Amino acid sequence: NSGIPQPDRVVVAQSETAVRQGEAVLKLAESARKPSVALNSTYTRLAYPANDEFPTFDRSNWTVGVSLQVPILTGGRQRGDELVAKSDLESARLRLQQTKELAAVDTQSAWAELLAARAAWEASGGTVQQATRAYDIADVRYRNGVSTQLELTDARLLLQQAEANRAVAA
Repeated sequence: NSGIPQPDRVVVAQSETAVRQGEAVLKLAESARKPSVALNSTYTRLAYPANDEFPTFDRSNWTVGVSLQVPILTGGRQRGDELVAKSDLESARLRLQQTKELAAVDTQSAWAELLAARAAWEASGGTVQQATRAYDIADVRYRNGVSTQLELTDARLLLQQAEANRAVAA
């Protein structure tokens, strides 16, 4: 990690969610081994017409039921479902690990680029300062007749290149 701050990444959060989902699917597959009990109840009011008049709700029907399911012979489906869930969970965990490692490498790379850009920026400041000084000297020499137009033009070109490099570094 080398002291570089690790920002929260959406892809890491998505991978963590996939792991939690895989764990839930595995629990669901393992719970299918256990017996299950279901209770149901239905209550209904019935209306029958009495002597061609309006129907009256004088009767009711109430049913209650209980069912028990015990998985004994599943034909290997239960074991297969558990194996698939376990392998999917392991795959999700490995993808999470890989995603975390790639995010850390990406962050370190971006950090290194930032440091290099900062160093280039600071170095270009000194270069611009030196090029400005060299141009000023060349200008004074040219005005006093000690230098040629070519030397002044070269100094101006070097100054403009230094300023362009500073802009690129920015």
